[in-house]
Amino acid sequence: MINFIACIDFKGLKGKNIYFESKYHDQTKQGFTQSYNNDYVLFRHNGSDENLDLFTKKDGKFLVFTKIFEEDKITLIKKLGINENVNIKDSELMLELYFKFGAAGMKCLSNGFIFILIDLIKENVMAFRDHIGIKNICYLHSGNSIYLSSSFRNLFNVNNKNFSLNLDKMDNFLNFKDSSNTNTFINEINKVPPSHFIEYHQDQIKVIQYSEYRLEDNLATANDQINGLKHLLKKSVYIDKSCKYSKIGFTMSGGIDSSTVISFFREFKDSAHKIFSFSAQYKHLDKKILNLIDESEYQNEINKSTDIYDTSFDGQDESTLSKLDFYLEVIGQPFFFPNLYLPNKAFSLASEKDVYLMMNGNDGDTVVSHGYEYFQELFYNLRWIKLLKEIDVTSRLRKQSRRFIFKRIILNSFSLSNFFNFSAKKKHLDVICSSNHTKAIEIQGLLASYYGIEERYPFYNRELIEYCLNVTPDLKNKHGQARYILKEAIKGIVPEKIRKRVTKANLGHALCLSFVVKDNELINAQLSKPNPAIRELIDLEDLRSSWENMKVDPRKYATNSLVPSRIFAYVVLNRWLDSLPLKLKKLENKTQNVYLHPYE
Repeated sequence: MINFIACIDFKGLKGKNIYFESKYHDQTKQGFTQSYNNDYVLFRHNGSDENLDLFTKKDGKFLVFTKIFEEDKITLIKKLGINENVNIKDSELMLELYFKFGAAGMKCLSNGFIFILIDLIKENVMAFRDHIGIKNICYLHSGNSIYLSSSFRNLFNVNNKNFSLNLDKMDNFLNFKDSSNTNTFINEINKVPPSHFIEYHQDQIKVIQYSEYRLEDNLATANDQINGLKHLLKKSVYIDKSCKYSKIGFTMSGGIDSSTVISFFREFKDSAHKIFSFSAQYKHLDKKILNLIDESEYQNEINKSTDIYDTSFDGQDESTLSKLDFYLEVIGQPFFFPNLYLPNKAFSLASEKDVYLMMNGNDGDTVVSHGYEYFQELFYNLRWIKLLKEIDVTSRLRKQSRRFIFKRIILNSFSLSNFFNFSAKKKHLDVICSSNHTKAIEIQGLLASYYGIEERYPFYNRELIEYCLNVTPDLKNKHGQARYILKEAIKGIVPEKIRKRVTKANLGHALCLSFVVKDNELINAQLSKPNPAIRELIDLEDLRSSWENMKVDPRKYATNSLVPSRIFAYVVLNRWLDSLPLKLKKLENKTQNVYLHPYE
């Protein structure tokens, strides 16, 4: 992951520099190794000459910083009609793209990217973030300066900056209502949302959307849609031969998504890349819950292949709260990711084996969709006979009662306003655009960067997302099979035992056990000493009581209970508050407004 921080002041830096209060960058494998500065701009990053350059074009003087994937670079070269034999830097390529197509040209990129364009003549700054938020950009407006960075932590650790707590953010975090993808736990620091860019001019900041996903009718046959998905899955896992990494790692849970990513790469790769698989196993748990958590039998369906270097580790040895201070140092602010120990262990092992590119099957179920929004569409459009047939076959396949399925899918989200006004595609789009995906990517990305690892998320490929949004809704859930179209598209490539799975591991059991066995002392200590800023935001007596009950019977809280999540969120936030530097000037019960502007 690219790491950078920049300070721009068109009134002149006048000797300004960037100093950090944290020693974090001395500990990482990829600290800031490159630096650029002139009278108005100071830029530090860990990239190369490909990423940052100064250009004089069209009577203008531009400083460009960018990060794009090799596969997108090939696409842009073709789109711009550039000779493939011409050696063109990524920074110049992105500048040419902007000159020809403007902000709308960013829609040409299917993967994660960053593009920062600084017009030194017109004194204008634009910073673009990709469609889903694979690459992060935070910003801080201070006096006549704007600071840009790849992480919150970089800006929060800048010396001599006064900050204030965002109490609204804290309240929403504790109550699982934090849907913002623009603000942070510090009022003065914000994020560029996915599919947007910020424009900074004359000390004013605008946040502007440059693209959105298209929803359209799909008139293709079912077979053609299945083949189309298969083609895009193949395309999304493709690694160009020019890729500098000879070893490609995969986080492999044994579920359909992670198995699809590694299986498609293995099946269609046209290079000599070596494949490494990293899997968590829970073989030593109590037999009563072993089958609910451990997925080793499915992992082995993939890992038994002779061309895959299998690295499995014991998930029982790890927990997120046991290394909470480390995670807070890396991420810089509170986070909700109870199973963060899993990618951390995978990244740590990958780094030891010199594997610096990792493929992740995150959110395949969201992108392709389980298809239950189709059931809701049938209900709200009064197609009840069809709905009952779908529920009946689903009931028989999943061995769940029809009443349970109807209650979970229809009644739990029932709204009168949805009648005759519900669209399965729009519902799917709403889920895709949730801030939860962006937050998870940011957290994992920061962790990967700590180990010097670049992450890829094939299911977040823009083309693939838009394609799945427009798949005919009844192909997403058919014959009682959730994700029907995916299961058809991966037939013959992913092992049948995995392809036909109707179950999924419940890591909630492992989480509750780790709380009671490994994290008991930390949780007790945090509950006994709440930070003053948090006392009015949560019912501590209720949380303490729930914790005492959970210690007696952790299994009871592993499914359909918010107690473990409430405990995790509280402990993370409270520990972060206790570790804050003295530079926080005051508590402010407000959220800084970020105004979104349509792209013109």
